[in-house]
Amino acid sequence: MTQISTEDQLLIAGYVLGDLEPEDMARVEQRLATDAALSAEARAMQVSLWSTPQGMTLMTPPPSLRDKILITNALENPVPGEPVWRAGSQRPQGSPSIGWGKILAGLAMLLALLLGADNFRLRQALSFAQQTEADRVAAILQRPNSRLVALKGEKAAGTLLFTPGKWQEVVVSLGNLPPLPPDQIYRMWLTLANGQTLPCGEFNTDAAGSVFVQLTPPETPPQGVKATGIYVTVDGVNMPLNPNGDRILSGSI
Repeated sequence: MTQISTEDQLLIAGYVLGDLEPEDMARVEQRLATDAALSAEARAMQVSLWSTPQGMTLMTPPPSLRDKILITNALENPVPGEPVWRAGSQRPQGSPSIGWGKILAGLAMLLALLLGADNFRLRQALSFAQQTEADRVAAILQRPNSRLVALKGEKAAGTLLFTPGKWQEVVVSLGNLPPLPPDQIYRMWLTLANGQTLPCGEFNTDAAGSVFVQLTPPETPPQGVKATGIYVTVDGVNMPLNPNGDRILSGSI
């Protein structure tokens, strides 16, 4: 099996976490199209991220890892007026401007999630996913350009799994959402580059405030129009579709 360098592993982690600049994302996608080993590494990281239940208790990273994160962050985000050593003043033409601090912080967060997870809850979540949508999730993840989008709110968080250009099916995993009364529902919306907003579907949580559901949007973006964002609102079950409600969760595509 082809060995993946540490730098490539961090690069792929940044791609999966969405922490790269747009031009660097494009370069990674070009490499993924031709490098089977790199593509396999990306898919493995996507599966790991997707399989991590949302809303787990975070743990402080080990001191050694924490120090590395702080040092890297200081290099990437220097305090004005304080000298910071850098290996060269300019990066080579065409090389990625990688935010290693963001990537390491993201990896530390994932590690903390895994270390802090209650094993029983983890097994429950994975078992639920396997019994309900495992085949569909696997099918989407196997597509070369499948994407995971992070959704964040004041307390809740989650992910949206989809394939650009194939909005007929999206898979949503959310946690820490307050369960709603019977007369209310959560609705998901897709924003487009042309200013249009499309409904993606509606759902409610389980008793613990978690969601794992496949949505089939009633409308899909017009040909050639890019999706720019996703968000969730609360609405009355019998109320007409209204994309202007308060946003409980949102994410950029």
